[in-house]
Amino acid sequence: MLLAAGRWCARRPKRTVAAWLLLLISLAAAVGAFGRVTSEAVTIPGSDSQAARDTAGAFADAASGRQPVVLYAPDGAAPLTSSGQREAVEEAARAIEDVDHVVAVTTPYEPAGGGLGADGRTGRLTVELDVGGRDITPETTRAITDAAAPAVRAGIEVTAGGDLAAAEDKGSTGHSEVIGLAAAFVVLALGFGSLVAAGVPLLTGAVGLGVSLCLIGLAGHLMDMPSSGATIAAMIGLGVGIDYTLFCLTRFRELLAAGVDVEDAAARTTAGSGKAVVFAGSAVVAALAGLAFGGLPLLHALALAPGIAVVAAMAATLTLLPAVLSLLGRRLAPGARGRRKARGRRETRKARKERERVVRREADDRGEPEGAGTAASAADRTEAATDAPAPARREAPAAGAGPETASDRREEPAAEAVAATGVERPETLAARTRPVGAHPGAGPAPAGWGRIAAFVASRPWRCLLAALALTGVLAVPATQLTYGQLDAGDKAVGTASRTSYDRLADAFGPGANGPLQVVSTLPTPASGPGDARITAVTAALRTTGGVASVGPAQLDASGTRVRWQVTPTTAPSDPDTVALVHRLRDETLPRAGADAGLVTHVGGATAAQADLNERLTERMPLVVGFVLAVAALLLLVAFRSPVVAVKAALMNLVSVAASYGVLTAVFQWGWGATLIGLEGPVPIPGYVPLLMFAVLFGLAMDYEVFLLSAVRAAYLRDGDNRGAVIAGLAGTGRIITSAALIMVSVFLGYLLSDDPVVKMFGIGLATAVALDATVVRGVLVPSTMVLLGRANWWLPDALDRLLPRLAIEDDGHDDTEPPSPATGQAPLAGTRSAS
Repeated sequence: MLLAAGRWCARRPKRTVAAWLLLLISLAAAVGAFGRVTSEAVTIPGSDSQAARDTAGAFADAASGRQPVVLYAPDGAAPLTSSGQREAVEEAARAIEDVDHVVAVTTPYEPAGGGLGADGRTGRLTVELDVGGRDITPETTRAITDAAAPAVRAGIEVTAGGDLAAAEDKGSTGHSEVIGLAAAFVVLALGFGSLVAAGVPLLTGAVGLGVSLCLIGLAGHLMDMPSSGATIAAMIGLGVGIDYTLFCLTRFRELLAAGVDVEDAAARTTAGSGKAVVFAGSAVVAALAGLAFGGLPLLHALALAPGIAVVAAMAATLTLLPAVLSLLGRRLAPGARGRRKARGRRETRKARKERERVVRREADDRGEPEGAGTAASAADRTEAATDAPAPARREAPAAGAGPETASDRREEPAAEAVAATGVERPETLAARTRPVGAHPGAGPAPAGWGRIAAFVASRPWRCLLAALALTGVLAVPATQLTYGQLDAGDKAVGTASRTSYDRLADAFGPGANGPLQVVSTLPTPASGPGDARITAVTAALRTTGGVASVGPAQLDASGTRVRWQVTPTTAPSDPDTVALVHRLRDETLPRAGADAGLVTHVGGATAAQADLNERLTERMPLVVGFVLAVAALLLLVAFRSPVVAVKAALMNLVSVAASYGVLTAVFQWGWGATLIGLEGPVPIPGYVPLLMFAVLFGLAMDYEVFLLSAVRAAYLRDGDNRGAVIAGLAGTGRIITSAALIMVSVFLGYLLSDDPVVKMFGIGLATAVALDATVVRGVLVPSTMVLLGRANWWLPDALDRLLPRLAIEDDGHDDTEPPSPATGQAPLAGTRSAS
């Protein structure tokens, strides 16, 4: 099916490209017409905070709730209590009431207003709108602050707070995407040696990213989509989109170098490497689907956003890419240097075969067993040729080491030079060039990743222990990882959210930025705010430790529901505030309302975040277990080996644990936090590690598929497990590290974002991918496979009959040249169904 799809797109390239551009333009127009909606609301079904929110729905509040607009009279200006300033504030309030969507404005001077600070220089207007927080736009916020011009003319600084500030602070991460694209272009240009070839992954990655971001923006109309969702999706979608195209483009260029025509090369690329892309992308989506077990709408949204980005990247790779490859055609082929090397390799293979025939013929002429007596004749010829300069010799690849890459090649002698200098016995050549500690079948020492592979295979225990020690040290801080919650005080200095937060905290105490909402349901209607049942709860709240103030009790129209606004003494992100929430729920409110039959709940943003972290802690084992099981099952189906599948899934935990350790040290402990634009330690929300786990497991599957495909192909060909491990790592090491370098560059580009959550994902994902592509995939996986030996490929007969037979590297053709970049080996004739 992929072969047919690739051929169809390659035959109709202009039509395919036009369809993608039309889709992108249509979606962008829809976003322009309907808007890109985000919401930071947290819904936690079955939680106490959700019950409080639902009960509070009985009160006749505006859709937006009470949003603050902070007023500040700096030194040199008259205090807000002066008559002139009061007139300016009241005039500003009347102007704000005329702004669209504003239904009520309360000044600091009214009893129900926001109040004035003790020094009379800080106060707040409260604004109520007919739209909820998710529908408040930056334009609405600007209209409100512009309407406050009378106060500004009086020397008062006006800053929006709450959801109004969040809307104003919504920034674009376009600069991060540009930096990621630029870094990827440099890596690709150096790797391919062609600016045209380097631009292809960027083109398909950018188109797929544009489509996914438009879809995510429209999805915000149907569900609460946090603002960080689109940023995380862009981060992941751009990385995998470029990586998937890189793997396919490498295969396409090799096919062109082998003389395959453009259309067939594009189709076979889609059928071969495209199949690995489908498998790897599906693994990412499946891992994200595991977040559904979290039972939280927030997790559903945060899983959906990157899932859309990955699917869009896969679709662009499988349809848009073949069309682009067909349009550019031979301009993407390797240069003349690459063609000369390919021709030289073919000539050298012929020379090697001729040399082996000469050796066997001489042995037959002397009546000796095959291979015997060759040393003497070779020695005679070598001695006779000592006066002649020895040409550069090309070292043969290690047995089972797969095809040679550009980094592994040396200049080879032509057939005429071999004949002139004589034939060296193969055993002598292998013994002379074999790496120290290598087994006799290992062959001569290759270069680059081939040398690394041979080193790891010759010292598996030492390499295994060293890699585990390194990742273990990085993972140690993760043992102290705790879930916290961010607040506006963690925003960048200068943003509206941070400015309003600091001014309210200075004037009214840190708890003013995160009041709790206590809601009770009475068995019978109250006689009024002075009802004994209500006053008993009010008194209990005011005497509870950690409570700064308690607002007056408010009754709904029926008189059966009452609520209080409780201001803590500590900031929303302070663990003591979470402790206060539990103290109110477990001690204060049950004692105060038990005799009267009150059903009481504690809500508010801080209580909701506390419930969210507790729910995530409770569901974490289920999500982790599901993702592990899915990863192992997919690898079992692909490689038909229970040992390989389970080991690979467990190995992925190593890079995840190390990234958690780095995350804890940088953000929770504050090590190097100032270097990435933070003022110090910040709490880590519970959903960040959970979402990172699912994403990292999916991304790690990409590299696992490419590496294990090469190892299994070599093993099926030669039956040599150790040689197959060397071959797999030598053949895929360069492309995996190149792809990882691109992805790391993209992730680190997001450190420029002001959002601490985005920084967390940037640091965590970059660390995990870098470790996964080097330490895990380059050391841990090959060393354990060498130690396990043939046990890697054990498969019970019953499971053998049950599992489907797939061939990820098969492109639908029988020829074995050139090797697939997704496998590092040529497809095995007659073994596709077994691979």
